[in-house]
Amino acid sequence: MKKIKVGLIGVGHLGSIQAEKLHTFPEVEALYLVDISEERLRKALERIESREEKPIIVEKNFRNILSEVDAVVVATPTSTHYEIAREVLRSGKPLFLEKPMTANYDEALELVEIAESKGIPFQVGYIERFQRAVKELLKRVQNPLFIEAHRLSSFVERNLDIDVVLDLMIHDLDLVFLLKKDGEIDFIHAVGAPVFTDKIDIVNVRIVFRDGTTCNLTASRISQQRQRKFRVFERGVYYSVDTIEKSFLEIRPKPEKRDFVVEKKIFPEDDPMREELSSFLKSVIEGKEVSPSGREALVSLKYALRIRDEVMRSILQKV
Repeated sequence: MKKIKVGLIGVGHLGSIQAEKLHTFPEVEALYLVDISEERLRKALERIESREEKPIIVEKNFRNILSEVDAVVVATPTSTHYEIAREVLRSGKPLFLEKPMTANYDEALELVEIAESKGIPFQVGYIERFQRAVKELLKRVQNPLFIEAHRLSSFVERNLDIDVVLDLMIHDLDLVFLLKKDGEIDFIHAVGAPVFTDKIDIVNVRIVFRDGTTCNLTASRISQQRQRKFRVFERGVYYSVDTIEKSFLEIRPKPEKRDFVVEKKIFPEDDPMREELSSFLKSVIEGKEVSPSGREALVSLKYALRIRDEVMRSILQKV
């Protein structure tokens, strides 16, 4: 088995979990942890519990590791993504970058073009693609008529450098465009409001495709209870995914009996973060394609930014 050295830049809430998982992969020969905070580095080291004698190197400046590692994972705040990712890609290192790529489309496009010009893997962290319940959904849906999503979280003081569209809703936009790859959009109507921050904290958007497929998506980071539900309605069948419960549900009506046929699958051992990191490592070691690539991730980013801008225009008009 080929082994590689991996650099992880950013060991906050998400990065510390990624550090723990990366350290357990047999193909990871050494792990380089980078953060400007000594306290976060200390906590990340404490979190990693492994019997393997695997080197862990800590560093405060990400530039110091680029010549040492074979691949890089970036889990820093979005506002830092462009600067860090650009240097990583320019150095020729394969990159896993947490979503959203950036909060600016032109910057994201530049990152994609650098990766493509160098022919190196560039994966964006859309973890929902690696949920087994979501994979089951994508395998079964044929011709969606209506798509509904609720992605609700309680308020936490992280990811506040971006709004709720880029923070949460972008996951559901990614799934919508996976299901409607060639669909043309007729119109988008979005409403929302800043509540606890100066950015949009709650948003609802209605997307209608030319073929009539309608999507109603809601995202909030000020709810009292967490919710992660994605529903798809087709003629004669209804699908529901709950990624907190890790469940997939298919309901088919039986009109002649005024009844339903219900199939439910639960995946309690599912670990989508490990799966997406494994996918990235395989792309580096075995040359497999990443999912999603930076190019693919541009689609959901473009519409997330469009939704954000429409909501902000609406808010400013009311001031």
